[in-house]
Amino acid sequence: MNLARPRLDIMPNTTLHRPAETPSPHAFATGLLLVHLFVLMSRILELVLPVLGVNLRLSLILTLVCLVAAVFTGGLLASIRTPVVVMFSALTAWLMLTVLTSQWQGGSAMMIVNIWFPCYACALLVPSLISNLDQCRKVFSALAFSLVPILLATIVFQDQVQGRDEITFGTLANPNDLAFFLLLLIPFAVFVIKGNSLLNWKTIVCASAIVFGLIKVLRTGSRAGISAIAICFFILFVAATAKAKVKMLGVTALIAVLAFAFLPETLLLRYATIFNGTGDEQGMSDDELSAVASSRIRKMLFEESVRMMVENPVFGVGPGIFTAALAKDQKARGEQETWHEAHNSFTQIGSEAGIPALAIYLALVIYCLRQTTSIYLRTRRDPNQIVISRMAATLAMALVIFVTCGAFGTYSYTFHFPILAGLVQAFVVAVRKEQKTTPAVVPVRLSMLSATTPALTPSVPNYVRNRRLRHGRA
Repeated sequence: MNLARPRLDIMPNTTLHRPAETPSPHAFATGLLLVHLFVLMSRILELVLPVLGVNLRLSLILTLVCLVAAVFTGGLLASIRTPVVVMFSALTAWLMLTVLTSQWQGGSAMMIVNIWFPCYACALLVPSLISNLDQCRKVFSALAFSLVPILLATIVFQDQVQGRDEITFGTLANPNDLAFFLLLLIPFAVFVIKGNSLLNWKTIVCASAIVFGLIKVLRTGSRAGISAIAICFFILFVAATAKAKVKMLGVTALIAVLAFAFLPETLLLRYATIFNGTGDEQGMSDDELSAVASSRIRKMLFEESVRMMVENPVFGVGPGIFTAALAKDQKARGEQETWHEAHNSFTQIGSEAGIPALAIYLALVIYCLRQTTSIYLRTRRDPNQIVISRMAATLAMALVIFVTCGAFGTYSYTFHFPILAGLVQAFVVAVRKEQKTTPAVVPVRLSMLSATTPALTPSVPNYVRNRRLRHGRA
């Protein structure tokens, strides 16, 4: 019996693209990471703590469980060789070294253990447990919906100081920090809206959160927040088409009219000090004088942090010790002790851990911005990569917001940048996997290519969730 297969006429150039992604081998571990990120970014533990009256240490438990999952799934071994994790590991090692030369070794050691190590764990875990673009999309959604608990807290625990909205307790008890938290999450909510239909419940929730969130940002009176909004608007305006620019100008004009109509006069006067400067104080109200005094203090703290960095260029004064070191110097000079942080994330880490730490930190920021903008520029004109382009733009906007607010606030040792940087690294690796996927040549019988045979179409990736986008890509 002849077992040889009969010869078939084939069409040699017929191709069928393999799916760009394979199912994740650790979906449950990724789910744990999503919960962990939602708990961190939404600050939900701070909201339930007064109700429960006991600290569940849920964030620490989730960190440890995710670390175990990263080890057993093999993701940890792969992530430690990525540029972001390598640089964060080098920064962590340097911070630990600077503890030995700190002006207060005990305080620096406590800061490293209690604050920095959990942040480093975030930078390590995100690229370890995110292996494809669909999982990146899920992280984006988790960050977008983290807006909801924060906004609910601004209603339930609303408080005001000098007419500025804040929350009565926790890390959001400062108006500037509240504005920063809200602005950092808004780009992810925009991404969710772009990927769903107009009447989808996710679109409705995220759109409502964006509008309410922007109102809350304006009501915080945060000049760093309004500066971040202005910079993001400028970037979007430059990159937009002519038609989109007209729409943006119209929306901006509407927002300006509503702001003048509904914002308290105290906040409008505070925002006006951005342009008025700190020189002429004649005729200023008490709120304007308060804003001017705040600007002067920030300028003084910036100059002092730069001075400390120059005087201690290698090891700094010690991680987390800027406040105590400055108060010590002021006392020695016979000046009033301020007991303030530097209010600049970059000069703070430079003054506390030296120029090497600042160099690594800036290298991380530059790497993340370059990677995201590069991917965006490569993919923005390709209809088949529209979701990748939007992911890159979302991360780039979040990084711009962090850098802008970080120049006016102290977020050197918070979890925000480690999470963003880890997500950028995971996204970069996932994009490389997606774009390296090559089409597979599939022999097709000529006799099978009849009118009744459906045309071969490339597989649509899982991360394309919108029906219209999926059809357009296919």
